[in-house]
Amino acid sequence: MKTSDHYPEPWGKNNKPYGSPWTKNPYDSSLDEYKKWVEKPKVITISDLFPRLDRLSIGWSPLLDQLKEITNNKPSYPPYDIVALKDDVTLLNVAVAGFNKNEVSVTVKDSAVTIEGQKEDKQEGDIVYQGIATRDFKFTLAIAEYWEVTNAVLDNGMLTVQFNKNLPEEKKPKVIPIK
Repeated sequence: MKTSDHYPEPWGKNNKPYGSPWTKNPYDSSLDEYKKWVEKPKVITISDLFPRLDRLSIGWSPLLDQLKEITNNKPSYPPYDIVALKDDVTLLNVAVAGFNKNEVSVTVKDSAVTIEGQKEDKQEGDIVYQGIATRDFKFTLAIAEYWEVTNAVLDNGMLTVQFNKNLPEEKKPKVIPIK
């Protein structure tokens, strides 16, 4: 007596559970229907987060305008890192390979730091392959209140900008002696 006489094939004779790999998957059509209804994610802006803040406050418009401008211009070049060393010291490391000190500038204005690089001399001769990006750049980052740029050093293609937090004495926590 064969086992197939008592127990039928669960998937039918010579059938695979998901069909042949060369045939169309029956679930593909439902996936296509699902993709029609799925929307692409929307980019969230400052206006989306705080749509009526300008109507509910006085004096915040310049700050909101500055945040809108900065978030609209997110730089992709040159690459950079923001490193927090302590509570009151932060470093901004910017990879500026191929630029020298005369071609990079750091400017602080209206609670924002702007780092700009303009290449002075171009390569001579025909470039067969260009893998080093030495295009001009300019990007701006907002600086919070009480933070200031204290130092900028260019060493081995890495620009390091140091930010220190200088709280006024009246803003620092006070320890009240108990009598």
